[in-house]
Amino acid sequence: MSMEIKSFAFESKVDLDKNTFEGYAAAFGNIDSHNDIIEQGAFAKTLKEAAKRIKVLWQHDFYSPIGLPMQMEEDSKGLYVKAKISQTTQGKDALILMKDGVINELSIGYNTIKHLMDEDTGVRTLKELKLLEFSPVTWASNDMATITSAKNNRQLEQLLKGLDVEGNEIPEELVKQAIKSLQALVRPVEPTKVTHKHTIVEPSNHSIIEDTQSIKELMLEMAKFRKRLGGI
Repeated sequence: MSMEIKSFAFESKVDLDKNTFEGYAAAFGNIDSHNDIIEQGAFAKTLKEAAKRIKVLWQHDFYSPIGLPMQMEEDSKGLYVKAKISQTTQGKDALILMKDGVINELSIGYNTIKHLMDEDTGVRTLKELKLLEFSPVTWASNDMATITSAKNNRQLEQLLKGLDVEGNEIPEELVKQAIKSLQALVRPVEPTKVTHKHTIVEPSNHSIIEDTQSIKELMLEMAKFRKRLGGI
């Protein structure tokens, strides 16, 4: 059984004095770029039976362990983790990169134990996973996760202007990619779909975009910005 990986952006809380970080290693309820949806409770068995074997790696490299989990638990949002990072050179570097926001994504390495496949939609519901490790990583595989990790409305406003938080111009190609992700994020949500195979559950938590401004206002701003860029 080969290991699979999934990546999510996270709002990290890094404590350089205590050599710890915390955040969400996985999210429940959204269909990711691999057409998978993780069901709440998917980690329950592995956390109960094999928590001591789970490691914190750097970039999924089995030869680069950087720490151990201090806390791992499921809540309605996803898999919350807190980790203690060893004071190796690599561990120290990893914490500094997370503190500076250079690395702001976590990724899990796991084996799928139980799943259900909806043949009509192609969506795979992951019902039980064996968690092997979680890693700070450079890039997430889930565009939606990256966008919903925006820390505040200031970042969103700056993005719509083509600027980063410090006012520096963002390369046009990166802005186009970001807007495509925003469009996917604010696409109207269909009602919960129920088939004879399984239920597809839409996420219950609000995204940062829903919290900061209305979808209508955001779409208008996006349309203006797209015109500035000459269309996407």
